[in-house]
Amino acid sequence: MPRTGNVPNAIIAELHELQDLLLQCRSAFPTLPKKMVGHREFSTAPYYVLRGYKAWIQTKNPITPEFISRQNRLGKWINENAIIRLYGILSYHGFLKNIDHTISGWQEVDLMRRMRNVFTKTALAYKPDDPENIRLREKVIQHFQLRNEDFPEGKIPEGEIPTPIDKVIGRIFKSCRKYITAKSAANNQ
Repeated sequence: MPRTGNVPNAIIAELHELQDLLLQCRSAFPTLPKKMVGHREFSTAPYYVLRGYKAWIQTKNPITPEFISRQNRLGKWINENAIIRLYGILSYHGFLKNIDHTISGWQEVDLMRRMRNVFTKTALAYKPDDPENIRLREKVIQHFQLRNEDFPEGKIPEGEIPTPIDKVIGRIFKSCRKYITAKSAANNQ
């Protein structure tokens, strides 16, 4: 890893840009609850509005359960792709060669790495019976203290690795920035 002072700042800026793109994308594809069935419009969630993104979407036809399922799947897919790209940035800059367990944020960096491996090596169905995927799912739920109430259906989705943007993805981005800063400082000493 280069030992210049501005390198970590440039990498942090890449992470900010990626997270900003994620938020803008997700503002147009918010998670929708079942109560939206029959409606013809929806706005983005307050989470995105607080971060500077507001979208208002009108549909030609009334919203159906199938529309909600597809919309929510798109949001999850966008979240997963942000993890994949985040991994790419950290890997390219050498932060994943040896994850330093003494540096703040290492657990989220490691979980991000493991999640990326599952997302890129499985179909969209995650192979929910794979023991490694089951362990990772349980670790994500435990580490991020996910509860049934954190999900629109009132239940953590079965057979998938949950990636709510507010409870998981946002924390991973924040921890990756901390980790990059601390590891860069340690390498420059």
